[in-house]
Amino acid sequence: MLMLIRVATKDDNQALLDLSRQAPMAAKLVVNNDRSPDYFYLDELMGDKFVVFVAEKNGGIIGTVGIVFRTVEYQGNPISIAYIGGIKIENPSQNTMLAFRLMKHVTDYLMDTPIKLGFILVIGANHAMEALLSGRAGIPAFDLVSHYRVKNIFPLPLLRPGKKYGLRLATQTDIPEMAELYRQFYAGYELKPNWTAEYLASLYTQKDFNLDNTGLAIHNDTIVAAISLWDQAQFKNTVISRYGGKFAFLKKIMSPLRLVPPEGQPLSELVIRHLAFKDGYRDAAADLLKWAIQNNRRKYRFFRCGYPLHSPQAEVVDKFRGVSIPVNFYTVFRSGDPDRDDMVNHLKQSLVWEDLSLH
Repeated sequence: MLMLIRVATKDDNQALLDLSRQAPMAAKLVVNNDRSPDYFYLDELMGDKFVVFVAEKNGGIIGTVGIVFRTVEYQGNPISIAYIGGIKIENPSQNTMLAFRLMKHVTDYLMDTPIKLGFILVIGANHAMEALLSGRAGIPAFDLVSHYRVKNIFPLPLLRPGKKYGLRLATQTDIPEMAELYRQFYAGYELKPNWTAEYLASLYTQKDFNLDNTGLAIHNDTIVAAISLWDQAQFKNTVISRYGGKFAFLKKIMSPLRLVPPEGQPLSELVIRHLAFKDGYRDAAADLLKWAIQNNRRKYRFFRCGYPLHSPQAEVVDKFRGVSIPVNFYTVFRSGDPDRDDMVNHLKQSLVWEDLSLH
C-alpha cells in the first residue's frame, strides 16, 4: 500500500502518543516530549492555530510533523511566522526518506500561506536533522540564526536568597506592572510577542500555569524582577530516550545521586517559563531563582530553564550548577525572498525570543 500524508484529526491522538514515545533520529542525547493525554494540546499552546500532518501506511501512522502559526514582532512590526516541529519517524533507520518527504510536504504547504518565515529548533549535534535542513530533495535550505541553552538546574540545599529584596507571590493586580517589566526586558529581542497586560493575562488561563507559581522581587514598592514556574506533568513530560556521548558519562556519575531517571522515564522537573528583571537588578533575579528552588526542591529534582546564549538570563542562570543541552534555531524563507539575507543577518546579531518552556 502506498504511503499517504494527510492532516491529523483527534482520532489519531493515541497513535500519535504512541509514536511520540519512540526514539527520533539518531543524536547523542535523545529527548522526547511525552504529550499524554492530549497530543494536540501542546500545539494549541504554541500559537494562534496549528496543523499536524501524519504519514500513514497500511492503516498505521509511521511519521508526523506539525506547524504552529503565530504573529510576532520583528523590528517593531507584526509579522506572521510558523514553527515546524514534532517530527517523529517510526523506525528511522528503515524509513530514511520519510523525514525528507514530511519536510517537503510542510515547506510546500507553507508556500501557500501568508507567513514570512518558518523556523525549527534542533538539539545540538543532531547530524540527521542538519542534513535535512541543508537544502536537499527540493526542500529550501534553512539558516542557523540563534543558539539557546536548556539547563536543568540542580536544587542544591545551600541555594538561599538574600534579604535585600522583598520576595512574594504575584497577584492578579500585578499583571499590568509585570507586563510592562516583560515589555522592557524583551525590548531588544526579535520575534517576540506583544507584551500587553491582556496577552500576559491570557497565559494564566493555560493549564496549571498560574499566579501561585509566579514570584516577584520588590524594591521601593516596584517590581524589579519576576519568575514564573510551570509544572507541566499533566500534559507534557520530558523523557530522555537515549544517553549518548558525554551525556552517557554524566548519567553514570550521577546515578548514585538518583538525579536523572533511567532511559524512557520522565524527569522530575519544574519549568521556569519567564525570568525577567530591570536593568541593574540581576541580583534580584538570582534571589528569585534561589527562592523558587528553595520552596520547591523537595518535590522536584530539576529546575529547567531555556534561554539564548549571551542573554541577560544567561548571566543569571549560568551561575547555577546543572546539566545543559544546546539547542539551535533555524529559519527558512521562500525561495527568492528579497528580505532573506538582511533578516538572517539581523537575527544572527540579535537575541531571538522563543518560549522554550513549550519544547
